[in-house]
Amino acid sequence: MKDQLEELVDAAHDLYSENSIYEVMDLDRSAAIARVVEMYGGSVDLGRMEWYYAVLDQIRKWRESTAL
Repeated sequence: MKDQLEELVDAAHDLYSENSIYEVMDLDRSAAIARVVEMYGGSVDLGRMEWYYAVLDQIRKWRESTAL
């Protein structure tokens, strides 16, 4: 299962920088989008952001399943 988490984190890093995931992990969807736009400027591709947020959702689900 740890390999799956590493793959998800790598996927998020491929979409945006290594630090971005840690800055938005615990934010809701609109706050995460606002933060990424703040970090990368107004030229953020919304399709790419949707994919990024889907990866974050998968990471959150992974964290919840391992907390049990």
